[in-house]
Amino acid sequence: MAAKKKAAAQPDPEALQRAFVERVGEAIRAARWVREWTQAELAAEAGLSPNYVARLERGELGPSLWVAHRLAQALGIGLDALLVNAKSAPPLARTKFAKSRAARYEL
Repeated sequence: MAAKKKAAAQPDPEALQRAFVERVGEAIRAARWVREWTQAELAAEAGLSPNYVARLERGELGPSLWVAHRLAQALGIGLDALLVNAKSAPPLARTKFAKSRAARYEL
């Protein structure tokens, strides 16, 4: 008898989407922290509402390609830094923040 091949487990599309949206939000937040901007400052630079930027950073919403492009331009980074992988995101510069502010964002 031939051995049955196990079917490869298919990734859950919804889980992949959630992970992607969270990753983009983390990249936006990290790039904003490096520049020591508030969400309102980033929103103004990108021409977006501060509430929308907050929801993107929390991973509640995923940006359209157009919005991701505007955010990347405002932050002075490449679009790939937001969309590709964690290694391309700018590093967090926690030393530039007051201890109380940085402590709120411990990962």
